Amino acid sequence: MADATIVWDRGAAEIQLLGGMLGPLRLKLAAGRGQGADGGSDRPPWWDRDWPGAWKYHEGEDGLREVSVLAVAPWGEDIGPEYDALPPLMQRLRGEWPCAPFGAPAAPARLPWRWRPRRAAGWADPHIHGHAANHPWTLERREETAVELAIDCPAEHPLRRLERRIAGIPGEAAVEIGLRIEARREVALPVALHPVFALPRRPRAALLEPGEFKAGRVCPLQAGPESSLLVPDAEFSSIEAIPSTAGETSIARLPLDIATEELVQLCGTGGAVSLVDMEQGCRTTLRFDPQAFPSVLLWVANGGRTDYPWRGRFVAVGVEPVRAAFDLGVDVSCDPGNPIAKAGYPTALELGAGESFSTSYRIEATSL
Repeated sequence: MADATIVWDRGAAEIQLLGGMLGPLRLKLAAGRGQGADGGSDRPPWWDRDWPGAWKYHEGEDGLREVSVLAVAPWGEDIGPEYDALPPLMQRLRGEWPCAPFGAPAAPARLPWRWRPRRAAGWADPHIHGHAANHPWTLERREETAVELAIDCPAEHPLRRLERRIAGIPGEAAVEIGLRIEARREVALPVALHPVFALPRRPRAALLEPGEFKAGRVCPLQAGPESSLLVPDAEFSSIEAIPSTAGETSIARLPLDIATEELVQLCGTGGAVSLVDMEQGCRTTLRFDPQAFPSVLLWVANGGRTDYPWRGRFVAVGVEPVRAAFDLGVDVSCDPGNPIAKAGYPTALELGAGESFSTSYRIEATSL
């Protein structure tokens, strides 16, 4: 059950205080075919071939139809010792939330030598994706169309406070999100935004559009402990041709038709990533500041994990703007010798005592 809900003329968003999470997010789209910037259809060129009859969507009395664009994990209402042992973030995994610091509490032990940090960062957060992702936020202000949330970090944490504002945009199927991170003392840390988008049931019924990027790299460790196709630490220039055990694999059309778990980082991105969903007939776009977040981590959760709570039932795609080296933790991301930082893409945010970092980003949807 949502801790707060915002409603506006083109959508509704549920807010969970645990992790300050947004989701579900339901947006209302105009009926009929969407128009691109040039006045033409926003449909991909393969639409009519692969998805006949795609325009038959249910419309409400107001002539609008509703789409739900963020993923919600199916185990949120589980009970029992396995569920109780999960990190709080995992218990109620949903939608979108900020991560500061981003990634694992410690560097994985099996990292290839060139990814191993040369020295420790001098601090660690014991929670995956940080304290704020695993504890309840405070609802500071509530309006009909917007909420403001905040969380204070423990006294020993180098961050003092995180704040965020989530607002529906009147007249638009979109939400605008603001984030502020305030440091207690001088610190360097990896940071990220963590939207997780819902995928269609039918294999390959969605198209991932990452826009231009300068370099791509597969996670140096297998993303899935049981199933991963992509070659660890491989480099690529297109998400349609990534080195894999099959030669090359495309992650452009999702879900994949095989159970797997993949993690790739796109460096030097342009600040917009879209997901075309043929089942819902919409294009969802995440817009963010590429100066603040110079890379995007793509987490392809394709039913490849079979341990609890996954059990092969979580199919979604994380589109995560990051200032980080994958999710390898503070020590790796803060080491200027990691391969991504050495290539010229910042992997840590540096703040002085009392300084703050602010950014805004947007999730929007349009009809196809």
